[in-house]
Amino acid sequence: MRFKVDVYEQLLILSSILWGTSFVASKIGVGHVDPFYFGMMRWVIGAELLLLIAFLTKKFRPEVFRSKLVWGIGLINAVGLTLQNVGMTQTTATNTVLLVDINVVFVAIISYFVLAEKVTRYTVYGLLFGLVGVGFVSTGGDLSQLTQGSFVGNVLVFSAGVVWAFYIVFQKKLVGPRTEPLMISAAVVTSTAIFSLPIAFLFTTNYALDLTGSVIMVYLGTVCTGGAWLLYIMGLRGKGATESSIILLLEIVFAMAFAYLVLSEMPGWPTAIGGAFIVLSILFVSARPNGNEREKKEG
Repeated sequence: MRFKVDVYEQLLILSSILWGTSFVASKIGVGHVDPFYFGMMRWVIGAELLLLIAFLTKKFRPEVFRSKLVWGIGLINAVGLTLQNVGMTQTTATNTVLLVDINVVFVAIISYFVLAEKVTRYTVYGLLFGLVGVGFVSTGGDLSQLTQGSFVGNVLVFSAGVVWAFYIVFQKKLVGPRTEPLMISAAVVTSTAIFSLPIAFLFTTNYALDLTGSVIMVYLGTVCTGGAWLLYIMGLRGKGATESSIILLLEIVFAMAFAYLVLSEMPGWPTAIGGAFIVLSILFVSARPNGNEREKKEG
């Protein structure tokens, strides 16, 4: 066995860094802006950016919007984001990170049946190490952390994670090795924005915007939606749904790091241990069989 992080894994790691910043930004943002309005505007901004780039680079392909899968993924994503944004107003950031990213288990199960993805022993090792890492980082080694926050908030963010498991699997079904990442990213983000509109108009109670909320919305729309989504689609072209979801567990480590830098939240020893487990999970997912292992398999 040898470890090698290929270009697709590098792209997924970069997207996890950007998405790691979104936890802190979103937690601050929903304190300044109505969560339904906040979620809608993030995707509207991201859609406008990606569509503009697609037009300017002459990669805009309107036929992509004829795909039922694009619209189905957009609907699933909009529902997941709404559940998370509302849930974050009623529970802790710790619970949100854990209960959302535990969806890696559901991704592995769903992708086995929907995509017929083969699960190697290295993927299983990566899944197990990743879940242990998530537990350490998110709870700080203290399971009583899970009792903090309201029950309704915990249920909402957990439901968001389950919904996103289906999103990840169907996104992989849409993306192939020859997929044009820019147009697919623009189409999915646009469909998400469109489905977010009626949700926002039905449930938003306050359309007030302050400077902090506005800056965070623009940041999330351009960097964490437009930029990170494009990197994610590019990486997903060469990785399976389960592998990509395990690699994206790194966003938890980066989220904790940015929480320290922005909110002065000092990470403790459980974070260091959890981070080590998550790094090990990435190494296992990146594992390639050596010559001897290949010969045994062929024999």
